[in-house]
Amino acid sequence: MELTSIIIVEDEMITALDLKEKLIEAGYSVPAIVSDGEEAVNIVAEIRPDLVLMDIVLQGEMDGIAAAKKISSLDIPVIFLTAYSDKDTLQRAKSTSPYGYIIKPYPDKELRLTIETALQKHTEYREKVEIIRDRGLGEGVPIVSHDEEYSWEERARILIVEDEIITAMDLAAELEGMGYLVVDTVGTGQEAIEKVELFRPDLVLMDIVLRGDMDGIQVAEQIHDLNIPVVYLSAYSDDTTVERAKKTFPFGYLIKPYQKDELYSTIETALQQHKSETTKIERIDHKITVKEEELKLEKTSVFFIIAIISSLVAYGVATRSMTWLMYLLFIPAIYNLFIVSVSLKKQPPAEGVNKPFISILIPAHNEEFTIERCVRSLAELDYYQENQRNYEIIVINDGSTDKTGNVLSNLKKDFNFLRIITRKPPRAGKGKGYVLNDGVRICQGEVIAVFDADARIKPDFLSRIVPYLDDEDVAGVQARVRMYNADRNLLTKMQEVEFSIFGNVILRARDIMGKSGFLGGNGQLTRKEFIEKIEGWDGFAVTEDLNMSIKLILDGKKIRYCPEAVVWQEAVPHWKPFFRQRVRWATGNLETLFVYLAPIIDAKIPLYKKIDSIQYMVFLMFTAFVMLGYVVAILNLGNIYRFSMEAPVIIGLISTVAFFPGVLLGIRRDKVGILRSVVSAVEYWAYCLYLIPLFFAAFIHMITRKERRWAKTKHTGK
Repeated sequence: MELTSIIIVEDEMITALDLKEKLIEAGYSVPAIVSDGEEAVNIVAEIRPDLVLMDIVLQGEMDGIAAAKKISSLDIPVIFLTAYSDKDTLQRAKSTSPYGYIIKPYPDKELRLTIETALQKHTEYREKVEIIRDRGLGEGVPIVSHDEEYSWEERARILIVEDEIITAMDLAAELEGMGYLVVDTVGTGQEAIEKVELFRPDLVLMDIVLRGDMDGIQVAEQIHDLNIPVVYLSAYSDDTTVERAKKTFPFGYLIKPYQKDELYSTIETALQQHKSETTKIERIDHKITVKEEELKLEKTSVFFIIAIISSLVAYGVATRSMTWLMYLLFIPAIYNLFIVSVSLKKQPPAEGVNKPFISILIPAHNEEFTIERCVRSLAELDYYQENQRNYEIIVINDGSTDKTGNVLSNLKKDFNFLRIITRKPPRAGKGKGYVLNDGVRICQGEVIAVFDADARIKPDFLSRIVPYLDDEDVAGVQARVRMYNADRNLLTKMQEVEFSIFGNVILRARDIMGKSGFLGGNGQLTRKEFIEKIEGWDGFAVTEDLNMSIKLILDGKKIRYCPEAVVWQEAVPHWKPFFRQRVRWATGNLETLFVYLAPIIDAKIPLYKKIDSIQYMVFLMFTAFVMLGYVVAILNLGNIYRFSMEAPVIIGLISTVAFFPGVLLGIRRDKVGILRSVVSAVEYWAYCLYLIPLFFAAFIHMITRKERRWAKTKHTGK
């Protein structure tokens, strides 16, 4: 069985080594001792220990409280171990929601009790989160509604359960002097349960030995579902008693006799931790509830669209008339020609002069074949400010089971500015958005750059793209995306053509129309302040980049496109994984459309942005209809199955040829010859026929799926 791992953050080495020895003797592993706050954040993020023991005064600019705030954001429990017990320090420490606050000097028994209590409490919290993900709040997860709580005073209300009346009276006086409200003191287990149900206190101070048939641990078991924190205050610390007490998930365990400072810090820590956990659980439950409603909306919308399409197709086959299809195709045809004409104009120049510090985030899951080339490419960036490197690289290793971790460890020896975040089950594999959010929590940059693990760029990439952040309302910039293995086969070549059209025509036109582009997930830059404003990436979203783009547009922000900065990525060389990738993309497009259609319509943004955003999300679906139109035309020309198409000739002509101008323009802008461009355009037309079965597959996937997960594309580096 793997030992529980604890990282020690302590600036006095003798103290740290002594503490390490005690922890190892107690059966824990200590993978690292750190004396610097910033280094502590980096090492904890990389190793992902089960718990951190944190001193407050540390070497460097970051103290233990600042370090704990970043570490706690990664859902790693922190216990403060310090000589400082003043109220100001404790109040600052409370803001990080620690799992314990031990004042030096401390008995070894107290240290172990606090550690075991913290580990048990964090385990319970994680179990609650997983239950919520599976079943929602209220089914096995006790939470007391704020409406049910008594609101007597602003002071925290505490119930004392103590069988020795003099001790109870002294304790009540101490608590009142500390500013708490003691709602009552009781000495039996049955009385304790009755008073807890009556008063619903903010915390229960529980002795273990009580009068009557029920002891304090049994009381804690009985009131556990009321979600009221319990702190044990007992003279008993034998292993049997402690093991029984741990199973009730207490928020603290103080051994009599105790110091007044210990009592105060334990109560304050328990109250803050309980408040933090409750808030987090309620927030997660709200998100889960919203996402469940979104899934219902998506399924309903898919059924509605399928019903309409099936009815139209059935009508067309029964009447042998596809006139409706001609009119339908005229809509995207006109819009495509409009986009092509806009893209002929000159892009607005990049006028930014600032050089903000950039945090580069690379989500990685089983990327042993590509991650080294990616990191080395990014490490060669020529982006400096006053002769100092002006960026950092953060790789988030999301539960990789291959050699990705080993590769990253070796790379860190070459690049001291490489930071690694490790995600482990059950947190790993939930979604790319969650992975990126972990990076945002500990990064230092004003601007966040995101690259996939197969990305390759030139040293001037940041120097070219950063100037496009030239306006306070510009939230992000998307770079040009190309395929480094485009020549491998026809499929990879068509993906290069596809992204040429997307960059050279579609994103270029949107930048010209009012800086209304979209982020693509690889080679994108986004201002950190705007990411935090929309609460980061949506971990539930299948296409988190599109989801974020829509949120930024709804917030009135602009997104630019930089054609000079190019990120090279691996095209998928085989049809099966390619189709799987595109089903995910199509699902993400439709998902975003169904969820955000109403908000887009209601948003206070220009009309053209509303139309353009909606058109962007239905672009692939419209293209599928275009290909269906070509199939109908082929059936007619081959006299295989005749359909009447009675719309005016001009509508039919425009609907037929509108597909090609954008394709040819996108290819030609990469300096491809005319003949080669025409051949590639015809090949691309044939390639796009896959969109017809794609949308049937996407619809089926949306109807049958029960949750959203990160279905990443496998990279080989070839």
